[in-house]
Amino acid sequence: MEYRGIDVSKYQGDINFKKVKSAIDFAIIRIGYGRYENQKDPKFEANYEGFKSQNVPVGVYLYSYAKSISDAKKEADMVLKWLNGRKLNLPVYYDIEDKSQQNLGKNTLTSMCEAFCEKIEKAGYWAGIYANKYFFTTYLDYRKLEKKYTIWVAQYNSTNTYKGKYDMWQYTSSGKLGGINGNVDMNYLYRNIFVNVGGNSNVTDLPNLSAYNGTSIVDALKSVGFDSSFSARKTLYKKLGFTDTYKGTSSQNTKLLNALRKNESAYYSTNYKGLSFVDALKSIGVDSSFVNRKIIAANNGISNYKGTFSQNLKLLKLLKNGKLKK
Repeated sequence: MEYRGIDVSKYQGDINFKKVKSAIDFAIIRIGYGRYENQKDPKFEANYEGFKSQNVPVGVYLYSYAKSISDAKKEADMVLKWLNGRKLNLPVYYDIEDKSQQNLGKNTLTSMCEAFCEKIEKAGYWAGIYANKYFFTTYLDYRKLEKKYTIWVAQYNSTNTYKGKYDMWQYTSSGKLGGINGNVDMNYLYRNIFVNVGGNSNVTDLPNLSAYNGTSIVDALKSVGFDSSFSARKTLYKKLGFTDTYKGTSSQNTKLLNALRKNESAYYSTNYKGLSFVDALKSIGVDSSFVNRKIIAANNGISNYKGTFSQNLKLLKLLKNGKLKK
């Protein structure tokens, strides 16, 4: 599937959103540049409200002038302040390409991207990186970044020759659309990454990851267009019945991925070898109290659960086969 979109800033002036709507599938709006309050894009508010009024999916980007990891974190903080909990359908992109940053070195620039994105995702949004092809391949560890975040690459050409992994391509800065005076950046989005998240988003539905064959929970969630931020993963983890505090560890992410690979109405199977249903539940981090076991039993056809060996054994077999209903 291919989606056609634009990215806009104050340079597009006053936009006729109703006219533009018919020609695009999404819009990425510049929220600002740098880390200071007075660097907010003067057209951000109007552009956000205008596209939202026409039900056009939106994301935002910040043009970075950061010179350090500390600066990058401050830029993320300012973005979150400007967003003020607004709902987005596409990521918050970190636009990093300024000439003043080129002498900082690949390690520092990559760490700056990570620092910005980590703050954005902990606030409940999905983060991504934007740069032109030359900047990505020369100044960033793009292989490292593409494993964690969605990538938006710019190359003004008839074909995209960027060799890294990317979801969106900005192919021209000279696009023409009815409803916009002058030029506008045009983009192709190649993956359905549309979500509906805000700073205090709550996960209401469980994604089905049964078709995903990789090892990354972040990539798995992104592959089905689901919010992959730390906040969303923490909510999913709790909703699936895990009782330990989610910290995003490797083992927790593996448990979360395995749980969502199975039928979303059932707990995933366990490698537990014993005969205790209580211990089996504990082995996957699920509440093993009598009260919760009684609820699980009722959901699996046992209405008079008393915690007997035969009842627990039946439930244990269902769990081991990945068929224990929540």
